[in-house]
Amino acid sequence: MHKRTINRIVFSWILLLIIVALFGKISVAASDGGRTSADFLQIGLGARAAGMGGAYTAVSHGAVSTFWNPAGLAGLDNHEIMLGHFSWYQDINLEHGSFAYSLDNGTVLAASMTYLSYGKIEGYDQEGFYTGELTAYDWAGALSAGFEITENLAVGLTGKIISQNLDEASATAFAADIGLRCVMNKFTFALVASNFGTRMKFENTEEKLPATTRIGIAAQPFNESFITALEFEKKIYGRSIIRYGVELNFEQHYFLRTGYKYYFDQTDDSGTGLSMGAGVRFNKVQFDYAYTLKDNYTSEDIHRFSLVFFMNN
Repeated sequence: MHKRTINRIVFSWILLLIIVALFGKISVAASDGGRTSADFLQIGLGARAAGMGGAYTAVSHGAVSTFWNPAGLAGLDNHEIMLGHFSWYQDINLEHGSFAYSLDNGTVLAASMTYLSYGKIEGYDQEGFYTGELTAYDWAGALSAGFEITENLAVGLTGKIISQNLDEASATAFAADIGLRCVMNKFTFALVASNFGTRMKFENTEEKLPATTRIGIAAQPFNESFITALEFEKKIYGRSIIRYGVELNFEQHYFLRTGYKYYFDQTDDSGTGLSMGAGVRFNKVQFDYAYTLKDNYTSEDIHRFSLVFFMNN
């Protein structure tokens, strides 16, 4: 009885927090013309998620959940390692790794790291003279935990440190994510509030983090061989997004995916995006690939790759 009371209190508190994040901030965001920093935090991780158009908040389960929804960690049967990579334009590369460790009581702990390198940047002084190459990179490290409240309800928390570096200048901020995941028969519902934290400060300039809230639903209407997902994302200081994705698998070994995302308040179609992907799993290793047409951050197509290693508990 005591445990049930605690679970109800925790559930009510988290639900209230997410509702406030989803709806209470929208009016503030509408009148806020400020910029955000550390925008690399908005880059979706994992080729499987990218292949489904980023409609992954309600689908995520395992190590990749450190980015999409920490509640997706809960109930993981095995330990997992997930590694991801993709190259952008102009020598920009993103690397990601996460490790999830499953405990016996349905609780899962995880650690993750994301690193974005901007490649070689040529530096010039105020008079236009070449001063040499500059180094620029961003990174974020996080610790996450997912908890099973009941058999069908899970919550998750993530705490992260974020750093941006440009030659000798740097800035650091702290943020947190909170997520909820509920399974009801063939449907999964999810709510997430992410990147809420301190401001990033470079000398006398302060900028907000790219805080966002997402609500998603995933369904398996026929059997486990077909998944469809839909989600809505509200960027607190930016546009809203709708994402849709599907995945078809053959005996849980071969996967085909496609997805689509639509950005509101667009005067053209540069914010929309079609993606597709595939995956294959052999024993305890899964390889995923995704191809995205003209990602929101660049006019170039993007190829993403990721590996997941499954280890016995």
